Amino acid sequence: MNPPDDSALATPAAQPPDPAPCRAPESSAAPHPRFRRRPALRCLLFFGTAAALSAIGCVLMADFLWRIGYNGPRLLLLGLFCVLFSVLCLGFTHALFGFFLLLPRERRGGAPPPEPAPSRAPLPTTAILFVVYNENVSRVFAGLRAIYRSIEREGQLSNFEFFVLSDTRTPDRWVEEEMAWVHLCREVGGFGRIFYRHRRDNVNKKSGNIADFCRTWGGRYTYMIVCDADSVMAGADIIRMTRLMEANPRIGILQTAPRIFGGESLFGRVQQFSNALYGRMFCAGLDFWQCGVGNYWGHNAVIRLEPFIEYCDLPDLPGREPFGGKILSHDFVEAALMRKAGWEVWLLYELEGSWEEGPQALIESAKRDRRWCQGNLQHTWLLFSKGLHPANKLHLFMGIMGYWTSPLWLAFLALSTWVSLNHKWSGLTTILPAQGFVGEFVHLSLLQHGLLVLGLTLVLLVGTKLLAWLLLATNSARARQFGGLVRAGVGIGIEFLLSTLVAPILMLFHSRFILFMFLGRSVEWKAQKRGAGEGTGWLEAAAAHGGQTLLAIAWGALAWEISHRHFWWLSPVLLGLLVSIPLSVLTSRPAPGRWLRRMGLLLTPAESEPPPELADVEHAQSSAPPPLPLHTDPAFTGLTAAIIDPYVNGVHVSLQEASGADHDDTLQALADRLVHDGPTGLTDEEIRSLLSDPQVAIAMHRRIWAAAFRDVAPHWRRAIDAYRRPIAA
Repeated sequence: MNPPDDSALATPAAQPPDPAPCRAPESSAAPHPRFRRRPALRCLLFFGTAAALSAIGCVLMADFLWRIGYNGPRLLLLGLFCVLFSVLCLGFTHALFGFFLLLPRERRGGAPPPEPAPSRAPLPTTAILFVVYNENVSRVFAGLRAIYRSIEREGQLSNFEFFVLSDTRTPDRWVEEEMAWVHLCREVGGFGRIFYRHRRDNVNKKSGNIADFCRTWGGRYTYMIVCDADSVMAGADIIRMTRLMEANPRIGILQTAPRIFGGESLFGRVQQFSNALYGRMFCAGLDFWQCGVGNYWGHNAVIRLEPFIEYCDLPDLPGREPFGGKILSHDFVEAALMRKAGWEVWLLYELEGSWEEGPQALIESAKRDRRWCQGNLQHTWLLFSKGLHPANKLHLFMGIMGYWTSPLWLAFLALSTWVSLNHKWSGLTTILPAQGFVGEFVHLSLLQHGLLVLGLTLVLLVGTKLLAWLLLATNSARARQFGGLVRAGVGIGIEFLLSTLVAPILMLFHSRFILFMFLGRSVEWKAQKRGAGEGTGWLEAAAAHGGQTLLAIAWGALAWEISHRHFWWLSPVLLGLLVSIPLSVLTSRPAPGRWLRRMGLLLTPAESEPPPELADVEHAQSSAPPPLPLHTDPAFTGLTAAIIDPYVNGVHVSLQEASGADHDDTLQALADRLVHDGPTGLTDEEIRSLLSDPQVAIAMHRRIWAAAFRDVAPHWRRAIDAYRRPIAA
């Protein structure tokens, strides 16, 4: 059925006149310990540590370049190094602080810090939203079913209602979603509690989908929990989060740190392993300094609806896409607007019952990154806006730099090659003017000095992984969930090797994405491919990575000609680019991932001790009935079922809003073409316009069955034959 109708909230115009502004409470009667955290002191300590580490590396590099003599390119090289090294130090500082924050807890067996006893008062009604766009239908409803059953086991189902908000553009999949909704509601008794709505026009994409829900039904609920198509959450954690929101009325958004699950390919399992092992440590460091000015990641979060509706309406950015226009990465901005209005945004990283899936192939990861890249770079406009909290601007800046580091790193490597080439062309011998600041005290040779800079960089890169392993060593129960300390260490080695090879590939992808943005090429909103399937094909990999491979060959030959030492310095970058095609193919295949799992490598807690919610998802997907009658017959697609099958047609029609107008000539002409010529001659948009009108859908069903094979396309004849066959049998 459609979501519950509320005449007072049916349209934006029907909102109560002149509502009182929704203001964040000045104080809480029983403040949570997170409120008393001295944010200024924490920020000073955290960023002071990051700045000190950055200063050490930058001084060493500046001194090294001074020893060989400064010129214009070398000054630019120093500037690029300082920016890149500072970003690296910031990431390491998050891991370092997270390590020391979690260390006492791990020694206690991983128990979270004590919290005030939760209230037993009745929970307000909360809406759980699944926002979907051309997704795998069985996977979406398996995740929804798992959350529904989990909350039901907690005895709190009466306080939650579920919504599938579909922006699906493919007619066949749209009908499959409707039938999957019926199957789920019949299975769990969810009619009147699980609702499905399909938008005719997907204005503003995901953010517009949620905004449409807020305008139409938001006034019925105190909170909403936003889920992506691949989200799964434990009912106990959902209830805990809702009670936490009730006990702390200053919270506007409560964000969890989702764990990745479902990795099948080698690439997917490495992403899943690194998220499980390093993610909690990084999130603990992040939570240390943000102190109620956290970020929103768009899903697996609880949102207080009243302030969200009032303050989080997204503005249009100046100019046109890709830098202007509609905001793609809406979540960061919504968190900033919520904090601007006086509400707090928390990161509840301690929860273990929040999951999502990750990409299973390098190319799929890059496709997702392109959308995120455009969305994050759009935030540049907001860095100069008034009223945003400095911490929110820092979040936006960090998101921007997450992609700008790639072209900066590429520029650093290219400039180092140019400096070496220019030195060779000049024919001049390097004259060492002095020992330098470091050399005066340590008596390092020039080679040793350079190795010291390189070694410090490697320490920061490897140090985060070592800290995670040491943290694991303090909790034997958690170590067993990763297969034991030895297997976890081997997994860290596999992850480090693959990350080293993949990093230069992503560097070129991200650099190309930013170049495309400056050329005015905007990204299209496409559904993410989930599951490994058969992996990436060789032709697809060659098309995506062929230019990277040729660049590695040419760059390597030039570096060897300039200097063997320069070639070996570049070799880790060149090796990743050189093997990019086979690496992309082999890491996308499920067979290597399965073999590693059998060997007990790259294990995660969700695999070693599967929670019931993830087990429910796997069971629901494996035992899901076909979404449509006669699903195995190629003639019986979703569109065909919606026209031919009386039951599917009835379900579909009941979910559409009546147009309230007479059919125009254009719609009637499209219906005639669909009946006489079949669906192949119509576009998806034309078919959606027909299916969106319930009167037209009913009329086409009647016409085709009443025609008795006269004046109908052969497609409908085959479909009716396929439908009649089981009845006759």
